[in-house]
Amino acid sequence: MFQFACMVDPGVNRAENDDRASVNGVVVSEGLCKFNGAPDCLVVVCDGVGGAAFGGEAAYIVADAFSRLSGVKLSKEAVENYISKANEAVIAAQRADFRYAHMMTTIAGLYIRGSDFIAFNVGDTRVYRYRAPYLAQISRDHSVWQEQTDAGGTPLPEYKRTITRYLGGEYAIPEIVCGDGRALPNDVFMLCTDGVWGALTDDEIEGIITRSRGRELDRVCKRIVEAAIENGSDDNLSVILVRRID
Repeated sequence: MFQFACMVDPGVNRAENDDRASVNGVVVSEGLCKFNGAPDCLVVVCDGVGGAAFGGEAAYIVADAFSRLSGVKLSKEAVENYISKANEAVIAAQRADFRYAHMMTTIAGLYIRGSDFIAFNVGDTRVYRYRAPYLAQISRDHSVWQEQTDAGGTPLPEYKRTITRYLGGEYAIPEIVCGDGRALPNDVFMLCTDGVWGALTDDEIEGIITRSRGRELDRVCKRIVEAAIENGSDDNLSVILVRRID
């Protein structure tokens, strides 16, 4: 069984909210919510790129597409297929209305069935796992900074949030991590947009979750968002927390 909490917040300096989330079939466009007692898990977070380019609409298209898969048994191949279909849906919307011609979105998702998980992402929206007392990033950013780091270079900090893959074009190739037997009781998985991880270090997130053990997940979500804003986040902020409780 799983517990979930989700918070989508526009932040303090943005007129548009381009983040969307889906939690076991429920699309969340803004606000804080929690869910308890679900037998399986399918959650995604999408970060639309650029309010003027209708990034929020692209994020909604993708989050809504994955919300319709709640209860469906997924595999690595199925995840790849559904990401391709979601990408096609965004491209179809681009072609149907010239205002949407440049809209795009990232995605990070997590599917858990029993003790097996599949984590996936396109772009720089992230998936983490907290297994007390340590936080570890599962996903791999698709960004200029990450590519230059992998090549042994020393990238400039501003490249950390310049994405190289996204839904809404030809660069919608997902990174997929399969963790067979690696979702243990009391593990906490976290998905978040760059409005969160760009303002908080992994150590800071780890500390918040560690100090909040035993608290309801919605309170932990809220504290993570508050801490990111306190640290100067200038973006929309989204967090999903998932705890395996059996």
